Amino acid sequence: MKVKVRVDSKGRILLPKEVREELGDVIVIEKTDEGYILKKGKGSFLEEFKEVISSEPPREGKPENWPPSKIKGIWVSE
Repeated sequence: MKVKVRVDSKGRILLPKEVREELGDVIVIEKTDEGYILKKGKGSFLEEFKEVISSEPPREGKPENWPPSKIKGIWVSE
């Protein structure tokens, strides 16, 4: 099936009902040398969101534990 769709002024595309039903509510867009590919995502949007929100952020180096006086210095402008 080949479908041509328009992009609206806000950058949204409207997929035909048949395509939405087949792909579900989570879609992965993958860039290739030939263009872009739409793939069916895992689970639902809410499950994907919960997975991202509950994951640990990437850290660079060791966090520095500042004393209260240094933290207060940021809040209080002189």
